[in-house]
Amino acid sequence: MTNHLAEQRILNGETWNDFCDELKSIGSLLEDKTCPQDAFNRMLGYRALTHWLRAGLEMGLDHSNPDFPAFYRLADDTKKMGNDNPDNIYFNCVIDGTRDYRIYGNRGTVNWFSVNSKGSASSIAQMSNTGSIDSSDMHFESNGDFELIVSANKQAGNWLSMETTSQQLIVRQTFGDRSQETAAHMNIECLNPQALNNTPTVESFEPALQQALKFVKSTTEWTNAWMDIFAKHINQLPDDDQLRCISSGGDPDIRYYQSRWRLSEDEALLIHLSDIPECQTWNFQLSNAWMESLDFRFFPVSVNKHTAHYEADGSVNIVVANRNPGKAYPNWLHTCDHFEGGMLGRLVKSKLFPAEFPARVVKLSEL
Repeated sequence: MTNHLAEQRILNGETWNDFCDELKSIGSLLEDKTCPQDAFNRMLGYRALTHWLRAGLEMGLDHSNPDFPAFYRLADDTKKMGNDNPDNIYFNCVIDGTRDYRIYGNRGTVNWFSVNSKGSASSIAQMSNTGSIDSSDMHFESNGDFELIVSANKQAGNWLSMETTSQQLIVRQTFGDRSQETAAHMNIECLNPQALNNTPTVESFEPALQQALKFVKSTTEWTNAWMDIFAKHINQLPDDDQLRCISSGGDPDIRYYQSRWRLSEDEALLIHLSDIPECQTWNFQLSNAWMESLDFRFFPVSVNKHTAHYEADGSVNIVVANRNPGKAYPNWLHTCDHFEGGMLGRLVKSKLFPAEFPARVVKLSEL
């Protein structure tokens, strides 16, 4: 778009009006046959669009220059997507695979963190993995300080590989007990920037808005497609397609067990984990029908290796229900007045992979 045309479209309102019209049209994706058709879940769908729009605008407008990188949170405590992990703090960063970067900071006391380089920054469904490193593979100073170089060419010391096509970094800080641990502090700088400043231009504004819209639309379509896949095994937790998970932003050191759940008021989902393999950590979580984690700020909606109550034989019983089943089942996850949604189990850095997280529906009265 020439400078004159970009100026004209901004001054006559076409840039903004086209953005609003396209955003309005995305709402029709919530009417897909795979989506819940009741008013409660449709409302949650519209709310999800606002979350994904916030994320897309942050990425497209405020963190889009790979020469002036900064970590931001595509998913956080209130804007969520893709069965985001309540045990995680996520950081994202737009990068250019032809540049070199330095991440530096202090690891805090977080149980485990990983950094992945990814091949796309504009679609949740096209984030192929181009490099991975985690805290167990890194050197830290005695006080927890660290430095990590990110580049396409191998470097000495802590080094995260990427490819010239890499466009994004994803950081996962995975806690055992968030209330007792200190998050890692990280900064990033480009070592060989080409741009002179980070000031937006008239020409860059409309493409940034369009990028945000693309993110909202692709995330909605991706969510619909995945929930349609999970409809084939409702209330079961089989081993998921790991390549599909990794290409959608997943970490190659995490094994994903993903599905949908659906319960009536008097039902519960009982998940019995026996022979849990040795791993960095494991967890299980609940999400709503749009794959947004339930409100972990105030309610017990996830459980992990460090927070779970174990039976005498080392097994774990998890109960998913809309009301507390009592003291006999301390690993109770609250559905928060939802009666269907997504769910996800994870094994982090495990060498053994069971075929499923065994689950069955029971009557609450049976418990």
